Amino acid sequence: MFEQKVTAITDNYLNAIERAALGEQTISLDEMTGIQALERKYPDKPLEPSKIHRREFEYIRHGTQTLIASFDVATGLVIKASVGDTRECTVNCVKSGKYTER
Repeated sequence: MFEQKVTAITDNYLNAIERAALGEQTISLDEMTGIQALERKYPDKPLEPSKIHRREFEYIRHGTQTLIASFDVATGLVIKASVGDTRECTVNCVKSGKYTER
């Protein structure tokens, strides 16, 4: 059962260019959630002779972000991309079908 599903999915990707020539479009949606939006709390320390670049370890959190992109498998071009708040973007963008538009 699992192997049949994997074969069906990979066949879609492998035949995407041939199907594009027939007018069919294969779109893949990729989501990366939980990207931390961080900012350094203090500026980097100035360089000194014979010392390596030094940076403070403390940072300020600004929540998490979600990156969602849909792209045409045959051409590799991004059709639609969005970055937003994790909860807001996942609920409003994906479930609304916003990424099926060009």
